[in-house]
Amino acid sequence: MTPEEIEHAKGIIIAADKKVALDRFQGKQVLQAPVSDGINKPEDLIRTILDDKAPVLEGTAARTETVQQKESAWHVIYKHLMNGVSHMLPFVVGGGILIAIAFLIDQGSIGQSFYGTGSPAAAFFKTVGGIAMNFMLPVLAGFIAMSIADRPGLAVGFVGGFLAQQGYTFSYLVALASYSRGTITEAPTAVSAGFIGALIAGFLGGYMTKGLEKLCDKMPDSLEGIKPVLIYPLVGVFMIGLVMMIINPVMAALNTGISNVLNNMGTSNLVIMGAVVGGMMAVDMGGPINKASYVFGTAMLAEGTVTGKIIMASVMIGGMVPPIAIALSTTFFKNRWTKADRQAGAVNYIMGLSFITEGAIPYAAADPGRVLPSCIVGSALAGGLSAAFGCQSPAPHGGLWVIAVIGNPLFYFLALVVGSFVAMFILSMLKKKLPPEEVQKEEFA
Repeated sequence: MTPEEIEHAKGIIIAADKKVALDRFQGKQVLQAPVSDGINKPEDLIRTILDDKAPVLEGTAARTETVQQKESAWHVIYKHLMNGVSHMLPFVVGGGILIAIAFLIDQGSIGQSFYGTGSPAAAFFKTVGGIAMNFMLPVLAGFIAMSIADRPGLAVGFVGGFLAQQGYTFSYLVALASYSRGTITEAPTAVSAGFIGALIAGFLGGYMTKGLEKLCDKMPDSLEGIKPVLIYPLVGVFMIGLVMMIINPVMAALNTGISNVLNNMGTSNLVIMGAVVGGMMAVDMGGPINKASYVFGTAMLAEGTVTGKIIMASVMIGGMVPPIAIALSTTFFKNRWTKADRQAGAVNYIMGLSFITEGAIPYAAADPGRVLPSCIVGSALAGGLSAAFGCQSPAPHGGLWVIAVIGNPLFYFLALVVGSFVAMFILSMLKKKLPPEEVQKEEFA
């Protein structure tokens, strides 16, 4: 809309499931509603404007009230979440495909610790793709926080997401200081909180910044100019730092506990073990539980035994199922997904075949209640079948690109197909059919 159109409008109706910038509508009636209301109840929305019953947008406080007036609590949370997911998606797609290319062109290094960086060309793709993927969680958290608290929340969310990704804790900082002074000889390590930690950081960062804005409303008008450039970023970043340092140890403890459980299970029943580690790969897709399973698999692989290779194969196939299942669902059950979902879903074929589980994160973040259980069942089934067939993987990464070195490759592929299709059917049955108008949406659902 042009400034002239806005100026002459009686009011503004925004039917969207995503954050829309409202600053240009100051002084106008602004009515926000879900997309479904725009489709099913357009007359009611228009009548509300014509009858002067919509609130007038005046300043930050009015903007907040206007945005939330016609929305349920769940829809508000969903909209904030979608703002983060839609901004995160390009990093997942671009970085994931570049990493897949690195593995594809570095076939000569299969089975080596440097697989993916064994040539200058492969190292280039792996490095650039890895950098893009590293932005994924900070961007997710940053734009969730920005959706909640506008621009003041962006920096707070970014920092919180990065802290979640790195897994920094107070104990880690103490150990790091001791290592720097030479008091201890072993460098400390941190455990990433994964995308669940980033979600927490985004929402906490947004609502903390929003609360800070309300507190600052009581400050003198003469200090108005320093709020967005000093007070909000300084206090907000400080607060999210404290909170994430407290939350991250919980994730670390969870990770350690899961690793201990796996190590104590032994290898007497490889089928159950394969199902467990395979299913764990789909629980948080790059988070602590996923990493615990992967670390356990690589540790077993390092022992050089047949059992270790079988477990590694189950771990890898469990991480391949979620993206492939989502890609299959967007292909064969188009009426469950928007146009944007389907376009992004096709990329997950490449990511899944390349053992890049993170390709499923945008879908899991958008609809965890349906996506996660479906993928966990499919991954567990694939992991168990892989172990039952005696499939072995001497490579800790690479997905189906390393099929040439997989023991019993045909049955490994069969296990992948069965697990992926089972996950696809469960997910597609849990998802509701969308109205024809929703199916053509250009936004991520």
